[in-house]
Amino acid sequence: MSQSGTLQLAMDNNGATPQSTPPMHPELLMAACHGWHGQLTSLLNGEDHQAVPIEHRRPSNLAADASQAAVFVEIDIHRSNMMSPPLPTTTTSLLLQGVTSDGDSALHVVAAAGDDDRHLRSAMVIYSKARHLLEARNKRRSTPLHVAVRAGNVDMLALLIRLAGEEEGGEDRRRALLRMENGVGETALHEAVRGDDMRAVAVLMTADPCLARVPDAGVSPLYLAVALRRYAIVRDLHARDNQLSYAGPAGQNALHAAVFQSKGAYTNFN
Repeated sequence: MSQSGTLQLAMDNNGATPQSTPPMHPELLMAACHGWHGQLTSLLNGEDHQAVPIEHRRPSNLAADASQAAVFVEIDIHRSNMMSPPLPTTTTSLLLQGVTSDGDSALHVVAAAGDDDRHLRSAMVIYSKARHLLEARNKRRSTPLHVAVRAGNVDMLALLIRLAGEEEGGEDRRRALLRMENGVGETALHEAVRGDDMRAVAVLMTADPCLARVPDAGVSPLYLAVALRRYAIVRDLHARDNQLSYAGPAGQNALHAAVFQSKGAYTNFN
């Protein structure tokens, strides 16, 4: 890729200022989005770094290309002669430092993209090469757990939690990961409440039975559930932890939220 091309990819949405971290390479982004775990493995192992223009590829080479898990990405579908830029000659760790314009790492991308076997395997490939990405934050300070829950990818969520617990000191790491807050002070449990996702709530609360007590200050998951009228989640959270936080904004609590929702909402809460 030319220097000007690299700079263009690194620009933010306003096209004014380069990011402090390198842009994610298009082939890595495409493979993560589609769950192409074979291609991810090849890319991260340093194989097949040079892309070939699409119209110059011979039919006889297609089988060989597939067997080598090469990745060919057409950046603009209206320009069939465009080829994706060659990967820079960097280590895997440097390649995985690349982020999208939203600051998403490769693990964020795959966590949000899908919940099937190929995306789960892709997440494991990425994690095996850069385990620190499990705690990486995007521009909204969301972790891969936040984005997986927001996308409704509960199996992906469960996988990421399991991976966190497999390391030395895994219990502490898993608990710390689950309690990480995004830019508005919300954990992945808040995301599950917003999405009215009972499965995600169950996975999160099973992994950390005290998660509904986080954060110490600000809007608790219970308050949010009451405010959004997620009454099944309200009952589930309370059943799982009868010492959970009732805290809300500006000194309010979940009972205030229930009253604000109407007398009927208050009855449901109790």
